[in-house]
Order: sequence, then structure tokens, then C-alpha cells
Amino acid sequence: MRLRLRLPEVRPDEYAVPMTCPYGCGGRYFALHQQCQKELSDPNHARVQVRRYKCVRCERSFRVHPTGVGRQHRSQRLRGIGVMLYVLGLSYGGVADALAAFGWAGSKSSVYRDVQAAGEAVTRVRQGQPRRAVKVVSADATYVVCHGQQVTVAVALDALAGDVLDIELVDSESADALRPFLTKLQKEYGMEVLLSDDQDSYKTLTDELGVDHSICRAHVNRNVARIVAELAEEALRGRTAPPPGVQSDLEQVLADLEYLQQLIALRPPDGAAQLSGFLRRYQAAPPPAKGEKASLWYRLRMAILRWSNQWQRLTYDIQWNRRHPQPTQPTQPAQPASATNAPAAQHLDGTNNVAERAIGCWIKDRYRTMRTFKRTASVRNLAQLIPFLAATPNRPSLAALLVA
Repeated sequence: MRLRLRLPEVRPDEYAVPMTCPYGCGGRYFALHQQCQKELSDPNHARVQVRRYKCVRCERSFRVHPTGVGRQHRSQRLRGIGVMLYVLGLSYGGVADALAAFGWAGSKSSVYRDVQAAGEAVTRVRQGQPRRAVKVVSADATYVVCHGQQVTVAVALDALAGDVLDIELVDSESADALRPFLTKLQKEYGMEVLLSDDQDSYKTLTDELGVDHSICRAHVNRNVARIVAELAEEALRGRTAPPPGVQSDLEQVLADLEYLQQLIALRPPDGAAQLSGFLRRYQAAPPPAKGEKASLWYRLRMAILRWSNQWQRLTYDIQWNRRHPQPTQPTQPAQPASATNAPAAQHLDGTNNVAERAIGCWIKDRYRTMRTFKRTASVRNLAQLIPFLAATPNRPSLAALLVA
């Protein structure tokens, strides 16, 4: 996990005087009324000057702290150091011990409040950002334990740029639980394509929302390998004869299973037609009677039918990349990304690795060092905080959160 952090700065000679009276009288002119010293816990400043201004219109006074200093006795920089250490893996008690080792103030409770406040600020900062159109959204979910109960965390990212779009707590990965989450994404970002794993809930919801759906081929390949292994094991036991009308025997089943696994993995242009041919071979396999277990032949028939029905979803990245070819490489020397205005890459690799990396690096890695969560609000705050810090490399995001 890599986080790019920029801590808030303390500037004792810089004061941000408000443009209008904070009491709402509309006054715009203020007179310096008083100055006093404030003891401060900060790595570089032991005390700062706090100014008190008086509004000329309503004659009420208010305090103005220097940049990087708030009402707390600890500076925003010191609070940011505590949040940074916690995000990097220390416990609340470990952060308090680390701060004490440097002679800085900060208890477990103070660090906890700072982390929670930074996580809550992510929502406010995101709400203040201008909305942009996102064509391809990568979505996935993971599970954490909170107070002995399993909590589902849904994550959505821009599949092309890798930016986090939204993180929300949902009841489960069912279609009913995910419907508000995906509907919100479509409404706010104009989602046209959803990239997800092989969960049936996403298939149902993309059909409802009228968006294209691309299934992660890595998940599909694993599921196909599992099904092929189960059916091959049953075929090797050789306990059943082919039902009438099935144009295959057990030896042919083993050969077909091997070929089907390669077919799904390679996804040739005529893959759909080949699956139709295999489906005709096993079409006569009857469903099981009530109370009976499905036969090898029927299970293979249903597996082929499922792959055939989902072929367009399985190969959507190929169609997308054909419509959005990669631009040719420029002949002049490459410039830094910050100096170019090149559009974001449009290539899809057919996997859901964008969401998988987000969950693994930004949620699971930190969760593994914890015993569990105590509050669902803490789950939401931490799940939002770490991705926000990782997804905004060119902005002082931690500083922005501590003053939001």
C-alpha cells in the first residue's frame, strides 16, 4: 500500500481573516481588538499568537487562529501525524506511544477522534468537488467484522483512471442491497459500463439499469476451473451412463471439459458458436426429478448454457478495446504526466483488478492488524479515509481533511 501524504503546515504569521462577519450581520470591516499567546503542541512551535477582531457593524468580537492552528491545543500538523501513523498500521495506543516518544501530546482518545473526524471530512470534501462523467465503473464488495457482526463494504472506482468514486456500507451483496448503491453511481456519474466479478446480483442490476456489463475474466476462469474439476472428478468415477439423446460418453466428457476450459480462457471470436455446438451435444440431458441429485450430463449442460448466455459479458472488454483503440506512441521525448493534457487511457484488460487492489491495499491490509471494529461509523470512516489519501497524489489531501 502506497500513500502520498502531505501534512498541514503551521504558519504563525499567517491569518485568514473572514471576508464577512461570522455572526451573520453582513459586516465586512474588522478592527484588531486583542492579541494573546496560545500554548501549542506542535513539532516546531511551542506557542503562537491568536488575534481577536471586532466587527465594525455589530461590534462583536471573534478569534482568528494562525494557519494550521485551531481551537485544539494540538496543531493540525500534529493531528495529521497521528492520523498518518494510524493509517500506516499502528493502533491507537501505538500512535499515542509513538507521539510520546517524540515528546508530543496525543492520547489514544485524541488520535481516535482525529481519525474519525478525518474520515467524516472525506464525505464533505467529495460533495464539494465538481462531478464528472465516468463511463466505466469498477465495483466490488468485501466483508469486515464489526461488534461481532459481518458488515459489507461496497467500493466503486473509475475503471479507467483508478479514482475512488464511492464507498458505502450495504446489507449484503444481494441485488436488493446493491440497487441503491449502483443507482446512485449511474445518477451521479452517468455510468455506462459496469465492471464486476461473476456475482449474479450485478448481472440483474445492470439489466435493470440498462448499462453494459463486463465480467472479470479472472473470476470467471477460477469459477470455470472449479466446475471443470468437479465434473471431471465425477466423470472419472464413471458411475453413470449417458442418457438417451446425449451424443457423448464419459471419455468425451473429459475431452470436452478440457476444451471448454481453454475456450473460456482464450475467448476466440467464434466462441459463442462453439458453445452452441457443445450445448446441442448435451441438450437432451434431462433435469433431475424431485428429490434427486442432478446428473453429470445435466450439470454440464447447464454450465455450457450459462457460459453461452453470458458470452457477451465475458468478452465485453474485447469489444470495448476494438471500439477504443490505443493511441500511437508519440515520437518526441515523453513529458511528465503533470505537464501533459493527454486523455486518460481507454484500455480495459478484462479484469476487475482496479477494485480488487483498492479493497486489498486500502481496506483489507489495514483491517488485518485490527481485532475488529466497534462501530459501523468507524468502518465507514476508515474505509473512506485510506482510499481518499491514496487516490489523490497531487493534492494535500490530509491537510484538507483536517481543516474541512
